[in-house]
Amino acid sequence: MINWFPGHMQKATKQIVATKPLDLIIELTDARSIEATRNNEITNLFNKPKIIIATKTDLATYENIRNDVLYINIKDKNSKNKIIKMLNDFFKTKIDNLLKKGMLKPMFYVMIVGLPNVGKTSLINLLAPKKKLLVQNKPGVTRSKQLIKISDNFLLYDTPGIMMKKIESFETGCILCLLNIIKTDIIPLQEVCEWTYEFYVKKYKNELEKFFGFKIISTMNPNDFFEEVGQKYLFLTKENKVDKKRTMLYFLNLVKEGKICKVNYE
Repeated sequence: MINWFPGHMQKATKQIVATKPLDLIIELTDARSIEATRNNEITNLFNKPKIIIATKTDLATYENIRNDVLYINIKDKNSKNKIIKMLNDFFKTKIDNLLKKGMLKPMFYVMIVGLPNVGKTSLINLLAPKKKLLVQNKPGVTRSKQLIKISDNFLLYDTPGIMMKKIESFETGCILCLLNIIKTDIIPLQEVCEWTYEFYVKKYKNELEKFFGFKIISTMNPNDFFEEVGQKYLFLTKENKVDKKRTMLYFLNLVKEGKICKVNYE
């Protein structure tokens, strides 16, 4: 196990667990690596039904489509209709029964949970009548629980992103960094960049060569690759040597922003 972050958000966790009333959990994940972006430590605390939604589909490839996941692109306005339909279908029997009993507007409480920067705030802004939440492309922006009406039948809790206590493997840690869930300034930069290079050479070598404009031969190791990139983009020190840190950060940011190609880390 590895630990690249300050610690578990105990206060936020207690706040989420104490949420009442609550009828359904929406677990928000990143389509590029659904399993790596699930926090079972949180969702297992609830004895409530759960639906998985995968966001950022515009940055992902689809090698393994899962029937238990709703894939959405938050930039697509039709995604709101898909989610509302999913909720209506899920609660249809309960809504029909309550209407028969004379309740004019049955109301259900839904809570979104997920890791930091997985897209919760953007999803809420999509579902809410007006954009009221702060969105930034970095973890830890949502600070407290909020309740928003998204239709006549559904109230939605927004919650802070909460990391798992421990990351199970170095590979998972790298993936979470590349998905911009773990901050770059707390990772072993060289090790993560070397893992990322080797992953891309294995799965997306053609895309890597096309983007950077040079051939990656079988003997090219990560150090050789970053030397080549640094020379190409003139990331040089005063001594006219390649600035490896600057070069690796440039490479890492390209990967995070999906500039090289769409990916699937599973």
